[in-house]
Amino acid sequence: MVEGSALMSGEDDDQRTLIDEVITLGNVTELRRHVLQLAARAGLDTQRAENFALAVNEALTNTIRHAGGSGELALIQDDERRLIAEVSDQGPGIPRSVTITLPPPDDLDGGRGMWLATELTDHVEVHSGDGGTTVRLEMSMQHGEPSQ
Repeated sequence: MVEGSALMSGEDDDQRTLIDEVITLGNVTELRRHVLQLAARAGLDTQRAENFALAVNEALTNTIRHAGGSGELALIQDDERRLIAEVSDQGPGIPRSVTITLPPPDDLDGGRGMWLATELTDHVEVHSGDGGTTVRLEMSMQHGEPSQ
């Protein structure tokens, strides 16, 4: 795992990369635990840290299930105002017709992960195309303060 001040391209000096790691089936559980620890260390209260880690886990799991079994996780702390997790993959992309909604209770095929992520975090963006998908999850360090 990478911890420290390595910056991803496009970041400014107020951002610090906490994780920049390849996602595989073998390390999803470890990444979830690490995200939880780093979220708590960054200053999120216990419930918000757990919510953030669960939302990130849902995006990680989608990468494994739907995008060829691997991807990349970057966890960024933005000037102590928010945590940002970007989960990227090289999969086939998500059709534009897909919307993030809660499936009916009798639908047992899943499909609740990204809906859950939107409920647990302050902001979610999904960018998808032929070259893959990036899910950006944001959590404000101050409860009730939406990310920008």
